[in-house]
Formats: sequence, structure tokens, C-alpha cells
Amino acid sequence: MRRTLAFLFTATLALAQGNLSFQEALQQALKQNPSYQNALLARESALTELKALEADPSTLVLPLTQARQALVLAEAQVGASRLSLLQSFLSAYTALLEAQANEGVLQANRALAERNLQIARARRQAGNATELDVAKAETALRSAEIALKNAEAQGPALLKALEAALGSSLPREPQLAPLPQPKALGVDLAALREGLEERLPSLVQARQALELAELQVRLSDNDYTPRLTLEKAKASRDNAQKALENARAQALSALEAAYAQAQAAWGQVLTARENLANQERTLEVARKAFQAGTISRVELEQEEVNLAQARYNLLVAQNAYWKALAALSVAAGQDLTGLLEVGP
Repeated sequence: MRRTLAFLFTATLALAQGNLSFQEALQQALKQNPSYQNALLARESALTELKALEADPSTLVLPLTQARQALVLAEAQVGASRLSLLQSFLSAYTALLEAQANEGVLQANRALAERNLQIARARRQAGNATELDVAKAETALRSAEIALKNAEAQGPALLKALEAALGSSLPREPQLAPLPQPKALGVDLAALREGLEERLPSLVQARQALELAELQVRLSDNDYTPRLTLEKAKASRDNAQKALENARAQALSALEAAYAQAQAAWGQVLTARENLANQERTLEVARKAFQAGTISRVELEQEEVNLAQARYNLLVAQNAYWKALAALSVAAGQDLTGLLEVGP
């Protein structure tokens, strides 16, 4: 408990200072998110109700079973609420993080376009470039300026979305830290299928409906209950069985799709890492060539901009993988990101 309070105090201080890491912000969101807090309250209420019924010797089997089911469902809903909050908060956080990084790349592109325009004009004055060359450079600069202006215009909306997910206000330009370096998914699809009915609220509800229907059949299968009541109970049981099978099929289909998406996203991360490594080597070659006098400064600056773009592309790929892991976590009913390790 002391560790949790200390963590939340640190997170609150970081928010006030404008320095924000994902884990700190997520813990703040968990503390303030209404849906998650309501899920926690519902679990406490279900536990209180069950204890009261278990303490009452006159409690019948049906309400006692329903109370026990309510607690199990409440536990599953708490877990699902945490995962849903993780997914939505991750989306808002990475959107602003990528926008901030993209602005840096676009600023470098604009500076390079300005440099190219200056060179084009100088060459034209020297008779070594045409008016068309200058016009193309001017067009490239306008395009770079428009792209930067559009990116800057998106910032306030993305900030508001993050504040809504966080449940508190942020400085105008918060310094968002990148997420940790992701790792390959360490679990296979078969392992994720195991225990799915105990983790997903939709499957928990469907299974509990079947269990209640089976209980009604047992309670009605006797000499003192009307035959029609037993037949209705059996029909309800059959319908509940079909509903569970349908819910299970839908859940497995969603799980398989999310797993495939996560695997594909990891492949994009590996590709982006390779592209970045290649660009780093290309820039090193360009620097040596510039020192040797075989390329111009503007050519070297172009490779530096290419490196900034490669780094941004890697950030986008890694964030996409994190979001795919969050979606898979929701589909699997368990945290596969490791980002929820701290917290209530």
C-alpha cells in the first residue's frame, strides 16, 4: 500500500512538472478513471453481498449461487476494465507522442527545404539553374511548411484526448517519454486459449447462464414440480448452451485475429529496426564522404534528415506493436504488455 501511494505521489508530481512517463500516467489514470473505479466498487459490493448470504443459514441455493457468480463476474470485469483502460490510454498517449516526434522530423524537413531553395536561387544567379529549378524548390518548401503547420494544428486535440484518458489536465507541451523497448510475444496462441472462459466477462456470463439453467433443471426434475416447468428449464438450458458456444466461437475468432495482428506488428518493428541500422551506416558513410570533399553539406544534411525519419518510423512501428499487444490483451483477458504490473 505504501509503495502504491508513493508511486501515485511521484506520478502526480511528474504530471505537474510536465514530465510524463507512460507507467506513471497509467497509474494516475487507473486511480481516476470512473469506469475502472466503478468496477472496483461493484466487486466490493458483490463480496459484501456474498458474505451476508453465506452468513445467513436460511439462504437458498439459487440466490447463493447467483451471489457467488456475481463475485466471479465482478472479478472478471475488474480485469477487463483495466485492460480496456490500458488500450484506450495507450492509444491516446502514443498518438501525442508520435505527433511530437513527427513535428521534429517535419521541422528538419522544412529547414532542409529552405536550404535547398537558397542553393537553387544561388545557382540561378550563377547561371547554373533554371527558373523551373527554383520553382520546384519553392514548391517543396511550401509543402514542408504546410505539413508542419498541419501537424502542429493536431497537437491541441491530441493533448485533450490524452487529458480525457488521464482524467487530469496537463501542461500545454508535456514531455512524453517513449515506451520501453518492446520484446517479441513470448506466448503462443494455444496457451492464450486456455482459461479464456474464466477471464473474459462475456464468456463468464454465458457460462454462468448455463450453470444457472442447469441448476433450474435439477431443481425442477422431481415429482412435485409441474412437468411444463421442467420442460421450460430444459429449453432454457439448451438455449444457454448454444449461447455459450456462440460466445466462445466469437471470442476465439477475436483472439486469433488479435494474435495475428500482434505478430504482423512485431514484423514491422524488426523491419524498422533494420532500416534504422542501414540509415545509420549510410549517414556514417556520408560523413566520411563529406570530410573527404566528395559530397556537399546539403547532401549530408539530407542523410541526417533521413536518419530522423528512420527513427520516427521505428517509434511508430513500436507504438503500433504496443497497441497490438494491448488489443491482444483485451481479447485474451490478460495483460501481455507488462505495463500493468504496478497498480491496484
